[in-house]
Amino acid sequence: MILIVGLGNVGEKYQKTRHNVGFLAIDRLSELYKTSWSKERKFDAEIAQGQVDTKKLLLVKPTTYMNLSGKSIQTICSYYKINTHNMFVLHDDIDLEVARIKYKFGGGNGGHNGLKSLDQHLGKEYHRIRIGAGRPIAGSEEVSDYVLANFSKDEYQIIDSAINSIINNFHFLLVGEMDNFNKNTTQKMAK
Repeated sequence: MILIVGLGNVGEKYQKTRHNVGFLAIDRLSELYKTSWSKERKFDAEIAQGQVDTKKLLLVKPTTYMNLSGKSIQTICSYYKINTHNMFVLHDDIDLEVARIKYKFGGGNGGHNGLKSLDQHLGKEYHRIRIGAGRPIAGSEEVSDYVLANFSKDEYQIIDSAINSIINNFHFLLVGEMDNFNKNTTQKMAK
């Protein structure tokens, strides 16, 4: 089974914030793979199940808020016996320009509270799809306020395009062709 986690915060007021690009991407993956979301909330998460070819997929949006995501995901991994090497996490990254996409396996958390929580509960050995949220102009606002603010209309269109690129190339990740994912998402965003 492959676990695909979108990081974000629950609630309408956070829906189009920089910190919620993981939720936005997971919703689009759910549409692509025609997964069905469970009406029942278990493990402090919204969960959808589906299948691509012979691979079973579990799509998850933790409902614990960002900095407690790890506890929810740890419980899910334990219950479904999922190794973190089969876990993909989609999340915002302020160290990347808006809409830039980067894949990596393992590594540091860059101060991201959701990743800190995952690392604390599960270790660092999982796949990450980083979606650029940009950084506030020095001294203009706190990072926490910045990531919890909505994208501008123009930024949202660019983010939407980036998420389309992720969705259109996610199959590369599912078959272990990470270089093709990176190459195709980077080329698409450069145009």
